[in-house]
Amino acid sequence: MRFLLLLSLTFATCLGAAETPDKKKGARLVDLNGDGHEDVVVSNAQEYGVYLYVPKERAKKNLQWDEGWSQVMREGKAGDANSLPLLVRADGSDAGVTFREGAMWIESTKQHIPFSELLRVPGPAPKSPQESLKTLRLKPGYEATLVAHEPLVQDPVFVDWDAKGRMWVVEMGDYPFAPGEKTKDGSLGQDKVSPLQAGRVKILEDTNGDGVYDKAALFLDGLKHPTGLAPWKDGVFIANIPDIFHAEDTDGDGKCDKRETWFTGFTAGNPQHLVNGFAWGLDGWLYGANGDSGGSLTCVKTGKKVELGTNDFRFDPRTGEFALEGGRSQYGKWRDDFGNWFGNNNSTLGWHYWLPFRHLERHPEIVAKSVRGVLNEDKRVFPASPPVRRFNWASAVNTLTSGCSPMPLRNGDVPEVMVICEPANNLVHREVLNYDGAHITSTRHPDDAESEFIASEDNWFRPSLARTGPDGALYVVDMYRLVLEHPEWIPAEIAKGLDLRGGEDRGRIYRIGKTGAPRGRMTLEDPVTAMASSNGWARDTAQRLLLERGEASAIPALEKLCAESPAPSVRVQAAFTAMQLGGMTADEVFTHIKPQAARVRAAALTATGAQRDDVFGDLEKTLLQPAKTPPVVAAAMPVITNHNTDRQKVVAKYVADTTKLEGDVKRGAAVFQKVCLVCHKVRELGVEVGPDLATVATKPREQLIEAIFDPNRAVEQRNAATQITKKDKSLLVGQLASETPGNVTLRLPGGAEMVVLRTEIATQKTLTTSLMPEGLESVLSAQDVADVLAFIAGK
Repeated sequence: MRFLLLLSLTFATCLGAAETPDKKKGARLVDLNGDGHEDVVVSNAQEYGVYLYVPKERAKKNLQWDEGWSQVMREGKAGDANSLPLLVRADGSDAGVTFREGAMWIESTKQHIPFSELLRVPGPAPKSPQESLKTLRLKPGYEATLVAHEPLVQDPVFVDWDAKGRMWVVEMGDYPFAPGEKTKDGSLGQDKVSPLQAGRVKILEDTNGDGVYDKAALFLDGLKHPTGLAPWKDGVFIANIPDIFHAEDTDGDGKCDKRETWFTGFTAGNPQHLVNGFAWGLDGWLYGANGDSGGSLTCVKTGKKVELGTNDFRFDPRTGEFALEGGRSQYGKWRDDFGNWFGNNNSTLGWHYWLPFRHLERHPEIVAKSVRGVLNEDKRVFPASPPVRRFNWASAVNTLTSGCSPMPLRNGDVPEVMVICEPANNLVHREVLNYDGAHITSTRHPDDAESEFIASEDNWFRPSLARTGPDGALYVVDMYRLVLEHPEWIPAEIAKGLDLRGGEDRGRIYRIGKTGAPRGRMTLEDPVTAMASSNGWARDTAQRLLLERGEASAIPALEKLCAESPAPSVRVQAAFTAMQLGGMTADEVFTHIKPQAARVRAAALTATGAQRDDVFGDLEKTLLQPAKTPPVVAAAMPVITNHNTDRQKVVAKYVADTTKLEGDVKRGAAVFQKVCLVCHKVRELGVEVGPDLATVATKPREQLIEAIFDPNRAVEQRNAATQITKKDKSLLVGQLASETPGNVTLRLPGGAEMVVLRTEIATQKTLTTSLMPEGLESVLSAQDVADVLAFIAGK
């Protein structure tokens, strides 16, 4: 049953003519939360529900609730997993249930349900691994196998394999809170509440060769929000705030006994926005994603200091050298067989990073507003699971809200296909890549016009990664959690009734393969032979092993593959590997791979290291701006004249003054267009410089008023202002939209973007403030605030 924002259909059937609950239809009035207002409990032969009364003053605090019984704690059809004992029987007779002493008493059984349980938001019930497997909807010709599940794995978010075929699993058991963490406003948090409340890395093995993992070794425990890893030599690199470190098992017992930090200083924060990785590059470097949090980094091996800013990055696992890459991606940065890199964020299906930093480092005179292009603006998704109201974005239905891990499939038989995980909607989406344009774009797969490649009917299915494994099949990592949203964006009243760690002891990993197809090899023994594989994982692992060993004896075989392999992907990767082992020169590799255009583009050509400028095709050149750009004029902001030094007094006054006021949507739209439009978006109106206000509409009213009148109290890193002082003494302040080696781009109020050459910059610093100005009390009355909040809520 669809959860509704206002009165549910269940409750509506129990209203009498005077809109009071009808006892004969199984409704009872009782104060469940002790706030002095009677709430409603409904349970009859058809439906059930628990609805808290929201008084007028409280309705004003949260824009998603109306005055009345509008806070839905649970509802559904009679007999489902979360249903309540009947209050009236099917014939309308009283079932003998009373409410007293803080509980719901069922006289016939002498059992009782505490009010605290009635106040809990249960959500859909979890399913066993086998039951959940049966709920997967796949396209014809594919089948799913459950290759790992609890207790072998719990809270998995990332996997990779070593050459032995062992699966390395990253488990984020400390989601949403590591012990002691709290939300920014301090309203929610957790101390140590569970022995599973920590990040972990495990090694899984299939000891009998049946394709199902049956042995797990706890390699490393006690991590904080780990997000990814990559094998290297006798261990793995692990992303774990605030570090990237290398961990090894030196005595073969499956446990880490040697740990060395390589990079430190990545910004801590919300676990949905942390540094993550890693993906193997054709150049033999490991690539990672920013995560939206940035950091002031120290490269331990080299002593180099780096400001990550809005960029992604790469590092050389042989030397510790660190370099910036165009960004920023939220979770997952991955490439296709031809060196093209892709990323995304929760509300963007994907980006193609078409302009490589290495070229810009050689040509700082090039001015570029952005180094990436959007793959597809279409954000429709078609979930198979029963629709459930999102706690932090109640109006989001059938739309992309948690996109992550944009992964080109690299198994040979599905060319030009990318999959994107969407855990909020319990699905894995599929796109077809188009290489014909100035930058790579994509379209929905033709077989998925009104459906998805993989979709589960289980609301707990939370895919965070889908990638090709050693056998060429697709492996889907399912964190399997009840609550996906972080409490940072859930109203505290609702969050306190949720089991925020529901599913902490569960987790599943699926293998998706062609129906009836034999399972391929999971181990890799001869890297030279493996380089000829159509499987991208096999080629990446072969290249890694050859570089680890410095195996120059492989050069003749690799050069033979370059000349004779019928597969362009093999020829390209063999050429890069031969070059890194000291065989082919950079210019030879450049000349060898360039005829593969349009798949081979500037990213791969630049990665060769050849000192060549002919890396762009004619269409790509159209994306490059002329060196001189006309000045950009920002949209006008209201003139602020009264700057109150005590922000909290202003906040308190507006909270008090708006409590007695009714908001008007029409007037609120006018206020929004006058004051807020230049920096914020609501539905289809406005410009997204600051947060889209639809995503914060569920926040308590006091928090929203505080954000208006004390905007600098808590500023997320990605929303912080950047101040640039130019050499001509002029000052610019804006949101840092992108950075390249030659310029930075500031997004100004109104959405206009100003490109500033680095040669013109005297100083640049990130401020502790946002672009939101203080002093809006000079242009907003209390009635204006009430009106604009009503408009944001859509009331």
